[in-house]
Amino acid sequence: MPSIWIQTGYCLAQSELSSEYQTETPVALMSYADSKEEFERRVSSGLQKQTYRFRAQLAPLPLSTFFERHGNTWLMQSARGLTENEVRLIHLGGSEQKPLLSDTDYLLCHQIKPVTLLDRQFGRHPKRFAPDEIAKLLFPDVPIPADMMQKGWEQWPQPVFPVPKCDEKTREKDTALFGEPLPPLKCYAVLDANKYPFLQPERFSCRIANLFQGEFGEETQNVAPYLVEVIPYGENQRPGELMGLFSETHPVNTFNWADQSVIFIHSRYDFDTVLHHFRRFPLMKDENDKWFFFRFYDPKVLRDYLEIIRHSPEKLSKFFGYDKRIVHAFGSGIEDSFHYYQLKALPEETAPAKIMLAKWEVDGFRNKKWLETRENLAEYILATYPQIFSAQEREQLIQYLDEAESKGYMYETAIVQYVVAKQSAVKNGKDFSALEKQLTHHISSPLARAEELFSRLNLEYIE
Repeated sequence: MPSIWIQTGYCLAQSELSSEYQTETPVALMSYADSKEEFERRVSSGLQKQTYRFRAQLAPLPLSTFFERHGNTWLMQSARGLTENEVRLIHLGGSEQKPLLSDTDYLLCHQIKPVTLLDRQFGRHPKRFAPDEIAKLLFPDVPIPADMMQKGWEQWPQPVFPVPKCDEKTREKDTALFGEPLPPLKCYAVLDANKYPFLQPERFSCRIANLFQGEFGEETQNVAPYLVEVIPYGENQRPGELMGLFSETHPVNTFNWADQSVIFIHSRYDFDTVLHHFRRFPLMKDENDKWFFFRFYDPKVLRDYLEIIRHSPEKLSKFFGYDKRIVHAFGSGIEDSFHYYQLKALPEETAPAKIMLAKWEVDGFRNKKWLETRENLAEYILATYPQIFSAQEREQLIQYLDEAESKGYMYETAIVQYVVAKQSAVKNGKDFSALEKQLTHHISSPLARAEELFSRLNLEYIE
């Protein structure tokens, strides 16, 4: 008996004024069918009569299977009244809206916290490249060198640490691609030259290459991201070029942990393959075909981005190069933590997303930035205006901060003044909304309006 099948993708509607197709819109197609093949025949036949094109995102699935894998059961409403021979197109939202995401979290994150940074290591030979736990994570086959300046160093045992969990299905995929035994993991880094004005890539003995190519690469070589082959120790265990990445800040060090200048990559592929993969990402378009820089090689940007797309198998597939398993893992070190991200197995029908940043991803970055700003502003207000907000009123404070941001008080000073002024009004029985509405008619600038609100509420007379 036929059942309902569904396939998600993008609709490219044709303009009435030209033969060109416009911006893609996320959609789903539904139809009754006995099998995947019959569904595809029905869709193909139905699309021939339409003035739009369809680009598939996922392979067709029975509706029940789709809900098991991706959730989004609200789509069930859209199947009501579907007739036997109908192919129904369902709009999932415009290009400016968030597309259909899975309820499944496809990321595994192994955390090392706290990270104890290396000091100058005076009197130690050889010097360590990284704290022991991170060294074992990034270079599992490289012994941590014993301190030869210590008595009995020959008997020094190698430390043992918990290893990251690995998804068994991804290991099966690796075995199918690479065979047994699996090739060893190679460690690469993407280094931000913009943070090192005196960086000299030509003096590196390991492989290093600019992610930007051609004339643009030559013009930006002093500020560009570079893919680097990470070799922790050179001949006779001499320090490699990247020594200092896990060290405390000191003028003698070229690199320091606090610079947050590098991300790490584990891959079973050679340097050139990894280089080719990552050259696609530093310059990207948005949905309006506007070019901009995507600093995925900043440890914080990487961490935020992975958090934003962790429920999108299509985005993860493209960024990790999942079809060929190019990226085994990303490493990101911030403040006192080091995160190591691997993928769980993605659905077999996953099609990699286009190389672009959609509005919902950009909005994700903005939201994360606001959450950080909000936390900092809350701490500042609690410390600076204890007569206005007590620690017990933090929840109300957070609500007012969100309210100020949503009303367009974009500058931090304006947000603080708005929030303090409103709480002052509430505690003194004044009509804040009426005053704000009155000022809005006369003062168009949110910054000036917030300053006037702050001034008029006469804070020194708070009871």
